[in-house]
Amino acid sequence: MNESKKNNGINRASSSRRESVTSLFSEEDEDEQRDESKSQLELKYHVAQNQILRSNVIREQPSSSSSSSKDIHGTYKIAVVGYRHVYEDLDEDGESTKVKENVNISMDKDKHGYRYDSVALTNGLIENGIYAVRVDYKPREHDAFKQYVIEEKFDAILVRINPGQITPHSNQERFDDLMEELENKTDILIFGNKASLRNMGSKIALVKIRKLACGLRDTRAYYTKKEMERGLKKGLKVWPRVLKQNRGSTGCGIWLVWLKGKHDRIMNMNNKIDSSSDNTNDNNGTSSSNSSSGSGSGSREEEEEERKKNDDGEEEFEIGDDTIVVCQEMNDNHIEEHTFKELVAFCACGKNHPDAGGNWTSVSDGNYLQQQNDDENEDDDKVDKQSQLLKGAFVVDQRLLPRISEGEIRMVFVKDELFEIIHKKPVGENGRSAVAWNNKTTFYKPEEPLFRDLTEKFLKNDIQRIARKLNLAYNALPLLWTADFIPMDDDDEEEEEERDEQFEKEEQNKKDVDNRKTKTRYILGEFNCSCVGLTKFRAACGPDKDMSDVSDQDYFDGAKLCDLIGKRCKLRLDEHKEGLKRKAMVNRIAWGMILGFVGFVALLSSKSSSSSGQKVGGIKGVDKNSNKNDRRRRKP
Repeated sequence: MNESKKNNGINRASSSRRESVTSLFSEEDEDEQRDESKSQLELKYHVAQNQILRSNVIREQPSSSSSSSKDIHGTYKIAVVGYRHVYEDLDEDGESTKVKENVNISMDKDKHGYRYDSVALTNGLIENGIYAVRVDYKPREHDAFKQYVIEEKFDAILVRINPGQITPHSNQERFDDLMEELENKTDILIFGNKASLRNMGSKIALVKIRKLACGLRDTRAYYTKKEMERGLKKGLKVWPRVLKQNRGSTGCGIWLVWLKGKHDRIMNMNNKIDSSSDNTNDNNGTSSSNSSSGSGSGSREEEEEERKKNDDGEEEFEIGDDTIVVCQEMNDNHIEEHTFKELVAFCACGKNHPDAGGNWTSVSDGNYLQQQNDDENEDDDKVDKQSQLLKGAFVVDQRLLPRISEGEIRMVFVKDELFEIIHKKPVGENGRSAVAWNNKTTFYKPEEPLFRDLTEKFLKNDIQRIARKLNLAYNALPLLWTADFIPMDDDDEEEEEERDEQFEKEEQNKKDVDNRKTKTRYILGEFNCSCVGLTKFRAACGPDKDMSDVSDQDYFDGAKLCDLIGKRCKLRLDEHKEGLKRKAMVNRIAWGMILGFVGFVALLSSKSSSSSGQKVGGIKGVDKNSNKNDRRRRKP
């Protein structure tokens, strides 16, 4: 269940102070040994006084240790937990009969069946003196997995499993409950625990922060089928919507939906922004705020005209069960058309529900509300929304931000430290999603001037407010997490019911839309904290790929992030260790006080009994007939 390989490579140091990368293969029998040398290659990367070595396999552990004991000379021991990419069907004797691939599980794995970035991440921990091993979780071996991590006395577990990979949902819940149990009932620290997923990784976080400057005010959540029918009809009458299932990855279960014919003009407008921004991009492939606003000036006018038509009732219409809705899933940007009734049934009850139509081509099964019974008399007031929230059975609804076609801005954090900024621009036909590999990626340093306004506001103000809104201690931020932002014009209008009266009055007085000065405002579209991918290593992902396919430059750039993760992980473990010491000391003091109090009470009780015995013996005497003699004397 674990892997620790010693690799012998060729080391070569850079002589210049600037960051440099050098690849060197053995000159002897190069043609015959190139493949073997490629997997064993080691390089040196100099950053100031630090050296980062390249290795395409798991490094030697910081000190020798048997797998059955924790004799590792005081270093920490971490299990990097992943989920393998195949299911095995077993016969009656427990022998494997066949192997069945699962697309949703395989899409983040290398040719060895491990997560593509697991080698680099594990090595980042080892480089910082942590004993780290990769461990596979298999639902059918749940109890054996639990016994293994306890017996091996791991200090921490780093979960590297994408949301939705463990299927069915009951197995995912079982795994999450185990992580919570290990953290609460043992001394094991969990990176990627259930609490962080519930508070920050859940899509409900977007609802909780909707009134902050980085939030979108018309964000809402649906817990029942009828609630979704009412809310979605109301939203679609005004503007295209984005529906997001609670737990998913790489855009699976994220749907852009719009009314066919009614919203075609808006979607065409979105495409114009996309093509216009392509012509105004800078050398790095990212458009600036001014160029983005300028490129969309005509589009904003069309947007306002479209809203006015709906607000003024020029195009009165009602959305019925048979109204055609165009649905675009963000995992691969594919488009399919369904009736409104079929869309709601798919989201609430699943693609196999009779009302879902039976013609969905998505790899997603739907059933985001986990509503098995189609109860027409269902009362929303009687639904236990807290229970739905805890099991993740809800859908978040936000309006489309047209400038998504300009790309997302992803901020990558290690705890509270901003490591880098990534601009991801959608590519391909109908490209409106920048997830996974559907994007053109540009990397920036944290101090990039292009995003200075965003980073300063978020780091100085928003991040603390978000932590409070999500009931998350600031020092309890996930080890590795990201925040994805979508640009919008700062003067964009909210839904009619959300507008402030004074704001609405000012908007009516604006006559020249083209010439008014606009600023870019960034909306937080998603948190990722369950299993953030290390983008620099994605060339290692694929059925015929591994770490050896990653370029030297990408490897060393990504290695810096892994090194920081290792450092902050070790720091968090130091804090955890001190916390356990304080907890043990408090327990000793508490038990000492309890035992002392019990002893004091026992001493008082014994003294009281002894004092009572002496009093009886001294006053009444020891003569058993004394009481009788006293009574005789009292007689006349």
